[in-house]
Amino acid sequence: MCQGYTAKREEGDKMRSITLMLLTMGTLLFAASSKMDEKTGLVWQDNEDVARVEKSYTDAIAYCRSLKVDGFEDWRLPSLAEAYTIVDMSRDRPALLDGFEMRVSERFWTATPFAGDPKAEAWRILMSYGEAEPYTKRREHHIRCVRGGIKR
Repeated sequence: MCQGYTAKREEGDKMRSITLMLLTMGTLLFAASSKMDEKTGLVWQDNEDVARVEKSYTDAIAYCRSLKVDGFEDWRLPSLAEAYTIVDMSRDRPALLDGFEMRVSERFWTATPFAGDPKAEAWRILMSYGEAEPYTKRREHHIRCVRGGIKR
């Protein structure tokens, strides 16, 4: 009777160890490629592609739709309002909240078309100082994709 109890206890200990290891690996993987904003609930792409990839507006939308990071495939280009949730106006170069690995002071596309000329222009955000401006969709800029929705 004692042997059965000991074997079940050892089996339980092994399962707890495996579960802990998987959770730790998942957390490390998640933290290496994306960042969750606890305040908004949005998950942001945060891998080397943020610093490296530049595309036109249309190609940026397609890039986010085809992105596969941390096992997720529901990425999209953020709206201007969403992009401003990670801006910290008390900082510059970049004006970006703490916690992001890829701290790039460049221009990033948003999914928000410019109302003055929605076919030709969209809003971009300049992460050096957190400013936004409309610009021609043909121009190539950096991309930081997002997934999820803003908490209400």
